[in-house]
Amino acid sequence: MRSINTSVCKQMPGFGNVQAVRHLDPTGEGQYLHIHHLNSGNRLATHKVFDAAVVHGINIRPVKNEESRHWVVGVWGQKSLALLLYKHLPGNEINSLIEERRFEDWIIDAVLEDNLSHIVLATAHNSLIRYKLQYSKDLEEQTYQGTFVESEGNCPAHEEKKDFVQWQNKSHLGFPAKTELLTWKNTRWKPDRCVLVKVDCTENCILYCGHIVLMAGNWESAVLLAGTVFSQVLIWGPWGSTDPRGRVAPMHCLSGHEGVLFSINFSVAQGLLTTTSDDRTLRMWSIIPKYPLSDTHSPPSIQVFNKEQVQRYWLDAEITEKHICYGHGARVWQSLILSSCVVSVGEDSKVCVWDQQGRLVTWWKAHDGSCIWNVAASEDEGQLVTGGGDGSVKTWSLNITDSPKAEPLLNGPWCLTEKETPLIENEHSKVTDVSPQLLASGKDEGYKLEMLKNSEVFEDFDFEGAETIERCTKNNSDQLPKANDFPRCVALVGVNQFLLAMDSGRLFQWHSEHATWTLVWDDPRMRKYVIMDTSSDQKKIAVGMLCGVVLIFRISNGNWEKHLEATFCQGKVFSLLWLGSDRILACGPDGDIVTWRLLEVQGSMVKERNHTLPPCKQRWVSAACIAPSTVPGGYGLICGDRAGSLHLYHQEDSVPRQSIRGIHGKNGVTSLVIHEGFIYSSGRDGCVRQLKLFDEGIQVLTVTRVSNVTWVAQVIFLQGRPLALCFHDVNLKLWNLAEDRAVVEVECGGGHRSWALHASRSEDKLVFFFVKDGIPCIFRTTLADKLMPMIKNPVNTRETMCLQTLFHVEGKTFFAMGGEDTTLRIHSVHGLESHRSLCVVRSHISNIRALCRIEWEGASNPAGLDRSVWLVSGGGRAQMKLWEVAPNYISQKNLPNAGSGYQEKVPVARSKEENTHQQEQHAQKENTSVTCNSSREKMLSVGCREVTSHMIRTGSNKTWKSQELTFDPETRYMDATAFWITDKLAVIVLASSDGVLRVFVFSRCTEKLKLVCARACDHCLLKVVRVPIQTQHILASAGTDGRVVFWDMKSIVNWLYTPNVAVDNPPPSLELHQLAVVQSHQSGVNSLSINYHGKPTDVESYRSSLTLATGGDDNKLSVWDVIIDTSEDGLTKIAVDFLCCAIGHASQITGLEWISPNLLVSTSVDQRVIVWELCHTDTPGSATRTYLKATRSAYTGVPDVKGLTVIPINKNSSNTNNSETDLLQRLFVYGVGLQVYDLDTSTGEL
Repeated sequence: MRSINTSVCKQMPGFGNVQAVRHLDPTGEGQYLHIHHLNSGNRLATHKVFDAAVVHGINIRPVKNEESRHWVVGVWGQKSLALLLYKHLPGNEINSLIEERRFEDWIIDAVLEDNLSHIVLATAHNSLIRYKLQYSKDLEEQTYQGTFVESEGNCPAHEEKKDFVQWQNKSHLGFPAKTELLTWKNTRWKPDRCVLVKVDCTENCILYCGHIVLMAGNWESAVLLAGTVFSQVLIWGPWGSTDPRGRVAPMHCLSGHEGVLFSINFSVAQGLLTTTSDDRTLRMWSIIPKYPLSDTHSPPSIQVFNKEQVQRYWLDAEITEKHICYGHGARVWQSLILSSCVVSVGEDSKVCVWDQQGRLVTWWKAHDGSCIWNVAASEDEGQLVTGGGDGSVKTWSLNITDSPKAEPLLNGPWCLTEKETPLIENEHSKVTDVSPQLLASGKDEGYKLEMLKNSEVFEDFDFEGAETIERCTKNNSDQLPKANDFPRCVALVGVNQFLLAMDSGRLFQWHSEHATWTLVWDDPRMRKYVIMDTSSDQKKIAVGMLCGVVLIFRISNGNWEKHLEATFCQGKVFSLLWLGSDRILACGPDGDIVTWRLLEVQGSMVKERNHTLPPCKQRWVSAACIAPSTVPGGYGLICGDRAGSLHLYHQEDSVPRQSIRGIHGKNGVTSLVIHEGFIYSSGRDGCVRQLKLFDEGIQVLTVTRVSNVTWVAQVIFLQGRPLALCFHDVNLKLWNLAEDRAVVEVECGGGHRSWALHASRSEDKLVFFFVKDGIPCIFRTTLADKLMPMIKNPVNTRETMCLQTLFHVEGKTFFAMGGEDTTLRIHSVHGLESHRSLCVVRSHISNIRALCRIEWEGASNPAGLDRSVWLVSGGGRAQMKLWEVAPNYISQKNLPNAGSGYQEKVPVARSKEENTHQQEQHAQKENTSVTCNSSREKMLSVGCREVTSHMIRTGSNKTWKSQELTFDPETRYMDATAFWITDKLAVIVLASSDGVLRVFVFSRCTEKLKLVCARACDHCLLKVVRVPIQTQHILASAGTDGRVVFWDMKSIVNWLYTPNVAVDNPPPSLELHQLAVVQSHQSGVNSLSINYHGKPTDVESYRSSLTLATGGDDNKLSVWDVIIDTSEDGLTKIAVDFLCCAIGHASQITGLEWISPNLLVSTSVDQRVIVWELCHTDTPGSATRTYLKATRSAYTGVPDVKGLTVIPINKNSSNTNNSETDLLQRLFVYGVGLQVYDLDTSTGEL
């Protein structure tokens, strides 16, 4: 059995373990060890370490004389230990040096000695073990073998052993002095001859954590920092003083925490010890030795101490509590001591960075609200790696010294009077400054400076762009920038050119490299009102005015010049938007929309089309984009207005063909962007919506509400990452939609101001230019340290309660998950190596416990490649939602043309008056795309559209007088099944916690749900499935009473077959008829699976044979034979016979599926997956005996298993051989994590 594991370890405070070494990141996950590249996030190697244990810790050491290309990796978890060898070059291989060894106690820490001949273990009952490493014989001939596997004759380890035996006699530890082996008595496990010494502490208590320190690199210097269940830290070593029983007394006992300890760390260079605890604190302890070590300032890799120094260091040290750090809101799992700071992570999903004085420097949320189990840092301490409870491994920048802030430009021309002197002259500008921002040109420099001193001349432009010199006297102050002038609008071109329009009509440019202002244009028509927008190619800006005139400026030879001028409308230009690099949109009074195309060669503009915006309160366009049209030479224009509506125009239309009113509330649409064939809209309602343009119009697919923000101003994509530019209170936030966290945050005063933003991943810069309190400000920061690679994609932030496979395309399986975090997540698994998170939808108000497809009649795989999958989700608060999920294919030949392609540089602009922005379309090809056919189509992702929603209580739009009482507000849907009756009508059945089986009808035409029938039962219903018979419509339900009940849906189906059926008006006679009851378990039935044996065998009686399998809370698996007979008059009878039962799990069975007529797979909370074979034995003279035989079993690393889902592998699977394709099943085991298996049904191999 091959498997891909994305599980989360919950038994110990660690996500397996994450430890960064150079550019490598070893990660423990379930039973597996993965090696990832730290910078790219690519997986280099993987190895299954344990059979039935979970990785809790990793200790890695380089092999000497190998130029650090090979590493010895010690891995431990629970009671198991293994040793591996990782070869980075060549091949990225992981070989097993020592197979899994099991001990009698849990291992809480392990450290390899410097010579790699022994490993020191700390166990949960406060003991230390020295374990001799005996490597496999097949490794003795390796070239590196002599480095760490020495012979007993003359190796340093052998000499060290002799010294240790003598030292052991002197210390009176109570162990035999003439033997290396420890005699184990009264143990239930086989003694291991490699265990040389086991030393116990006098404080024989349970340890929650421990940290082994080998300052001299060997056993003689070993010290255990033990965190006890009594909230104390015990410091002791095997060389300490002993009692008559040979137990070592602790040297120090540190008290102060008010809860159990979860981690301990120590830095000898800083003399610092850190502890984290259940009391939500990080505590720093100062270690002041009486005899300081002589080599503490050397790098840890070359520090050399002897055992006498180490023993004196710990015996005489004074350890005091230095700082108590409060910053976490829940339990603190781990801490990490770095040279400049201390990092802590915890259950509240926070990463806190502290300085050496215990002050909180910075913090951030890291894993979408799930706990962070472990943290590590790169060797240069520039990157952090965190492993979280959502199953992801993420990298973060640790550049805490770089805290950029906005820089105000205080010495602007609007702040000066006629008596003030100019700023620095800009020799590179065509228009130079005569006041601080107006530099002369075209004259002798000496003459200019003289004139400047006398304040007799300054330079200006006429409306045609020609330079003129206007002479004025000192008393003519009207020609100078007045002190009451102020900035009105800003624009940003690239990362170094900042344009500023003044209220007086002047347009200035700030050169950041020269720190000078330059006058670009002076036009009285620009007074009191101006709007600006930057083109996508970063070469042109458009300026709109009150008189309806639009000026186009462009950069020529590094200087700005007026390129074109045109009257766009009669009256005020309310909004001005670039649609690419050669098309511009303007909106004038009364909602008049006009689009113009720039002809660069002719140096002119051509008016394209006129459109009209529907009437609304603030009738102007606030966002727009061009969508590809199916009409040759045409285009589709999508506009968003200030009323929060979207409008679709075709090229020849003056009025919209489609309008979606109030899609973003009443405050307006802020941006529209196209990426990978999808349309993304944002608005002041704090939401980002994903839309799709079909032939019939625009459809809303998903709605994402950005956390903790009130206003989403823009959606941009950087290397495929969706980022939302948001305003909340007085701050601007750049929000990562995929990871649901803030990337950049700056205080700007809020969104009601003029601002512009430029983000360039290629230049590694993000620049934000805005006006605050009448002063322009510039915020600059880098992007590389903000958008770090994600090493491993998340699965789910909390328990996964349900999983439904969607479709399987060329080895890539798409599936949906729902759980306790209320999100619906869509993932894909490519083969057994690549896992990708595609979509996260936050729409349910409570947890999701039920997922099912609407199956097509008689089809096992209803979606195919040309159809959508209709998905039903249900859960808490009795809420049900219906989704349409479809693969998203995008053809390279249909990608948007020039001006609408993906740009690394993403410019954005906004102003207070226009309430508009820069729009750019993106069509970036993902690295993980899979070729689907020869027509150059790429399946990049899936589209998920919320079709409709339903709750038991009446609609929220009604007043309180018309609301119906909900007798059980805590009702939740536990399971669901659905199938199509016709092409337009589907039946959805939900099992509820209030014991009611509810039947809904969905109309594909109206996209509405109607409750048509409800059947009350005596107990909570846990499962409901449709009996897979083509000629009948029968349900099977199971509940907490241990019974399986069969129901007949004949009356409902017959009603739906009626021509022109009125779905909204169901007759009261519709009901579910009970056919049979099976008492299969003593308590709740958690899993239910039915195997249909084939087509009806008797045409006249329509007799069908089924095999029913159930698993329950009593740990029992039961199998029943079900015979369904239907007479000619339509009467249905069910006969049920018991076949066999089996108890193979140690806990309740939560997942059960038939994978063939005689093979059954089950899973349980005991974390075991078992394959059963249904066997029949014929004995002469007696009845046939049927029984279940367990053929294969495997341990899964997923804790708290909630269920099991199976999908057959398609014949075109790229990851399987064609001869074995029909015999493979893909198993999904889910709970607190996810594990995927491929099962060979021909052999039952697992």
